[in-house]
Amino acid sequence: MEKEDIIVAVHKTNEQNNSFNILSSFSDGLLNGFRQIGIKAYTTEECNADKIPFNIAIGFDNAGIEHWQHILSNNITNVMWSSESVFAKNFDTIKQFVSFDKFVVFETTPADKQALTKYLPELKHGYIPQAVDLDLWKNLHSPKEIDIVYFSPMIDIDEKLKKLKETMPELVFNLMMQIYELAIKNPNHTFWQITNAVTASYGLELDIEQYLLLFQNVAELAMYEQKAKMIQKLSDFNVRIYGVGPWEKYIKGNIKYMGQCNLQESIDIMNKSRISLYCHPMQQGLGINQTILNASAAGTFSLVSDSPSIKAEFDDSLGYFNHSSFEDIADKAAYYLKNEDERIKMTDKAFNITKERHTWECRAKSIMEIVD
Repeated sequence: MEKEDIIVAVHKTNEQNNSFNILSSFSDGLLNGFRQIGIKAYTTEECNADKIPFNIAIGFDNAGIEHWQHILSNNITNVMWSSESVFAKNFDTIKQFVSFDKFVVFETTPADKQALTKYLPELKHGYIPQAVDLDLWKNLHSPKEIDIVYFSPMIDIDEKLKKLKETMPELVFNLMMQIYELAIKNPNHTFWQITNAVTASYGLELDIEQYLLLFQNVAELAMYEQKAKMIQKLSDFNVRIYGVGPWEKYIKGNIKYMGQCNLQESIDIMNKSRISLYCHPMQQGLGINQTILNASAAGTFSLVSDSPSIKAEFDDSLGYFNHSSFEDIADKAAYYLKNEDERIKMTDKAFNITKERHTWECRAKSIMEIVD
């Protein structure tokens, strides 16, 4: 198919329950990314209203799901781009449409590959990481008024553990806790690797419902436990936390919980921060999260998990901390706050990497290569 013959419909996302409204900005960024490389792209609503025929439809998570049946039944490719691991969300939707020949899933984590191959061998899928819109996430050259910022939700970890212990059979709960402890100690291992190691010791082989039950409970718990541990190691620093949840339960010292903020507010806050924290979750294991890209675009230094996938992409343009013990994070934070010239030099390098490899224009090119 020639480039000029391709028309893409982008399913718009409108997440009213997401205070950051990140997925809506993803949809806008991807739409513009296609247009920047010369592809005719419209929203699905525009295509339907103006009767514009399209060859490909694409959207994040369940965006535009009301149109999928019609699109796929007419032998048109429909791509669902999952914003997290497909085992954390979207799996039921994927099962619903997997039988359609033109249904494709993009994952934002390559860590899902082996589990998907086992549990949905007929699914057409591949890894494409998140991206950033440089027209949205701009460097405003604001004065740096905040030492360290962290954008993240939080749950009540103790309450979650208590509920699991009360509701799960003892064997299942013990299995969960073994996976949980290994996940916290080995954050660069995938959930698939850890779970297989534990279940093999019991001679167990999980079906898909069992795997989902473990993933959706244990991976989430491990993620929030790691976030709490990370923040508690920084109690002597002026850290500002933004996001929904009971953060007050896990902070002390100089750390302040600031509540929620919307997308535009988060751009302004990121610009005013010297350091942006990022703790890599299992839900995006081996992937690259938009938080790092957003910080780089805004001219803010990132202090992140020492993850091989992030380090392979950004090398020495970011600061890295031990994601298992967090024993070095305070020293790293103090060093980069003190050494401003080095921090700025590294941030400039991270911006150049982001601009060259991680914009929505870059992703649109990758998608067109797959189509070709």
